[in-house]
Amino acid sequence: MKVLMKILNEEMEIGRCVADFHDEPWVDDIVVIDGGSTDYTVHEVNHFDKVKCYVHPYLDWYHDAEITQANIMMSYADDGEVCLLVDADERLSDGLKDYLTDLFEKGINPPADLVHIPRRTIEVLRHEDSPFCIYGEDGWPIESHRIGQWPDYQPRLIVRSRDLHWVRSPHRVLLGYKSNHNIDRDLGIYILHYEKDDIRKRHSIERRWLRPDAARRKLGLKGHGTGAKPEYEQATEPDFWKDGR
Repeated sequence: MKVLMKILNEEMEIGRCVADFHDEPWVDDIVVIDGGSTDYTVHEVNHFDKVKCYVHPYLDWYHDAEITQANIMMSYADDGEVCLLVDADERLSDGLKDYLTDLFEKGINPPADLVHIPRRTIEVLRHEDSPFCIYGEDGWPIESHRIGQWPDYQPRLIVRSRDLHWVRSPHRVLLGYKSNHNIDRDLGIYILHYEKDDIRKRHSIERRWLRPDAARRKLGLKGHGTGAKPEYEQATEPDFWKDGR
């Protein structure tokens, strides 16, 4: 099985994320698409034997930058290849690892060419009056409380075909699949999604995600309706970006 990832300035998170599944028996190789990180992300990820890292600059001014990176990522898998899609701020539950190991040991494909996996998002414990998280002995942030939706199904396990492709930025939708399967949320098979180690990074990401909508408006195209939070709504306006922010 191939693991596919796309990253950009994930120096603090990428090492523990990859280490979490790198030595699992079902992992053949890990393809990482870096968007042109300006920190030590690429340096960190290249320490892992199974990783093949390729740099494709993330053009954040482009109105479909997010899905462009996602489609580039998928282009590194052959037709018929089973792939797991993972983000740098995520961790696989033991149940998910066991599920993937079972598929590997039985030599069978997933139950559909697109499998949605439940994802649980957590806020992390932070130092008082500080944006920085508190780490546990395992190197991961300590959980404070759960946030967001549940089961928040994510399209993460695929059997690659040329028909599969992403549309819409930034909250992508995967099209072209012939069959779909949702893993039961009560089986303990899920992805853990951690809030950022430094919460200030979240502010930058929220604005970056909204830039495609601003670019589309500037071109006279309809926005994708990203549902901007009130505090970031100005980032959907073209004038917000005119000074190269």
